[in-house]
Amino acid sequence: MEISEVMKKYLQTIAKWGKPTGVLMIIAGGLFALFGLPLYVIGSVPGILLIVSGTFLFKSADAAAKIREKPAAEMSEAFLEHYAKFLKWQLFHLIAAIVIILLIIFAFLILVVMGVMTELHFRTQL
Repeated sequence: MEISEVMKKYLQTIAKWGKPTGVLMIIAGGLFALFGLPLYVIGSVPGILLIVSGTFLFKSADAAAKIREKPAAEMSEAFLEHYAKFLKWQLFHLIAAIVIILLIIFAFLILVVMGVMTELHFRTQL
C-alpha cells in the first residue's frame, strides 16, 4: 500500500496531536467522573464517556503513526475503526452533557419559581 507525502503529513499531524489530546481527554474524564460522583452516578457519566473517547482517540493516533512508518491495510483498518469509535463516543458524550445542562437549567428554573412563590406567600401574610 503506497501513501502520498500529503497523506504522510496528515498522518503525522494526527499522531502528533492525537496522542496528547487522547491522554488529556482521559485525565479530564477521570477528573469529571471523580467530581461527578457526589452528584450521584449520573454526574460521572460524562467523565466515563470522555475516558472511553480519549482511549479510542489515542489508539487512532497510534495507528496513524504506524501507518506513516509502515503502510499496511490492517493498520488503515485499525485507524479507521478506532477513529469511528472515537466519533461515536464523542456523540454520546455530547448528548450526555446536553442532557445534564438541560437538567441543571430545569432545576434552576424550579428553584427560581419556588423562591418567587415563597416571596409572594410572605408578602400576602403581612
